[in-house]
Amino acid sequence: MPRPFVLPVAAIVSLACAAAAAQPAMQPSAPQKMMSPSEAKKMQACEKQAADQHIKMDERSRFVMDCMTAKK
Repeated sequence: MPRPFVLPVAAIVSLACAAAAAQPAMQPSAPQKMMSPSEAKKMQACEKQAADQHIKMDERSRFVMDCMTAKK
């Protein structure tokens, strides 16, 4: 006597496998977002300047961004 649930289960499993195989491989993004050592040093220096000047948090991010983009 055939089991009536075997065919639907097999169809669901095959569709799930096909969908998983169709997904594109994920690419790592963290290395692209990391700062170089020179940028990290510059940011630390800009943060120190902001702290020395007692700049509040509202203006601090703007100050640091301006400092980071300033050409020295």
